[in-house]
Amino acid sequence: MKKYENLFKQALSSLLLLAFGTAAMQESVYTPGELTALADQWLTQQIAAEETSSTQINVNPLDNRIGSKSCAQPLEFSLSQPLTQRQNTIQIRCAAQIGWQLYVPVRIDEIVEAIILQQNIASGSLITADMLTTAQRERRFIRGSLVENAASVIGARTKRALSMGQILTLQDLCLVCKGDVVTISVSDNGLSVAATGVAQSDGSLGDTISVMNQQSKRAISAEVIAVNHVRVKF
Repeated sequence: MKKYENLFKQALSSLLLLAFGTAAMQESVYTPGELTALADQWLTQQIAAEETSSTQINVNPLDNRIGSKSCAQPLEFSLSQPLTQRQNTIQIRCAAQIGWQLYVPVRIDEIVEAIILQQNIASGSLITADMLTTAQRERRFIRGSLVENAASVIGARTKRALSMGQILTLQDLCLVCKGDVVTISVSDNGLSVAATGVAQSDGSLGDTISVMNQQSKRAISAEVIAVNHVRVKF
């Protein structure tokens, strides 16, 4: 009986050693540099899946002093905040029985195509094509509504002095300035009529301003839709 008991114990020991040995062989070991790279790769995939605009990712490298980490299961990644947050943290988690987790700070900057000034411009200057160029900039540096098309603001006037290299926004311009002669478009039931008027105030794209109709001498409210062009709102 004792002989069989010893055989059973030996068999059990062999099975346990085999199990632990297999688990040990399945463990993957990651250096801090590899974990940082995996976090960067995972975040890049998340941004691509969301089909957001162009972004620039800056992942803070993990400190090498934490040493290598091992895990017998696939690593799990998650963000501490929504993807739209500029300052964020990636959590790397090992969900094995003896698990661990690390946190990687990351900055996500949205990159946009912006209209940039090629020279210093005085207040009240007329915008010309040679003053403008396009470049990629981080959205966090933009204060106001972006000018999406340089051609759409040619002929507009500046409200203030602007510096070379500055990002041009609609708030910097009046597409219609007080005293300008403007084209008034009127559309009603498929019928379109154009008239001329004099702007009674400054306005940028989408602003509603008062315009004096030159024929009727009546003041009307109209929406600025382009340089020296307004549309009557019904």
